[in-house]
Amino acid sequence: MRLPPFLKFLEPLFQVEKERFGVRGAIRVERQCGDGPIEVVHESKNFIVDAGLTGVRDILIGPNGAGFTGSIFRMAIGDGGAPAGDLFNPKLPDATWPARTGLFNEVIRQDISVFSEPTAFSAQFVSAFNSVDVDNSSFSLSDRVINEASLIIGDGVLTGGGDKKQINKSPPDTVDADELMFSTRTFNSVSFDPADDVTVTITWTITVSS
Repeated sequence: MRLPPFLKFLEPLFQVEKERFGVRGAIRVERQCGDGPIEVVHESKNFIVDAGLTGVRDILIGPNGAGFTGSIFRMAIGDGGAPAGDLFNPKLPDATWPARTGLFNEVIRQDISVFSEPTAFSAQFVSAFNSVDVDNSSFSLSDRVINEASLIIGDGVLTGGGDKKQINKSPPDTVDADELMFSTRTFNSVSFDPADDVTVTITWTITVSS
């Protein structure tokens, strides 16, 4: 069985049948305004976007374990995760959730900043977003906030770089067609005004189990 480079450490675990393969996720969102204190604004489990355990396995290691050349290499945040008039009431998963291919309104996506392996069977992805990098046209709300995030999987290489894309700004940046949303989470709206020099750091932990 051929694993992508970023999952080599999980190789012993993949000697299991597809129906016994599982993935759990957790997300932590921190906010800092300028040089002020860091505040934890959200911490919970996340939703794996998938039609079943087989789908998760195929995304990570390819159909039938044939291998996948890409990786989880970007993260995205958006401001469509809560209704415009109720910014502290995040949208909940419904019947459409496994079929979603993107955030409700993506504000910016960028390369993972830090990748680590906190345990034998988990991977941790960190990305720090700065509001000054965001074009105002990327927002869908007059309130400059974020309230949704996702991990992006595709053929890109996880290098810990700083490449940034804004697919909803005018004019939009383009991304490769193979970039797909792997997991997602909505949460209470957090101020992310470019004028305020806000940094939001998202730590995503994915744990694989059989």
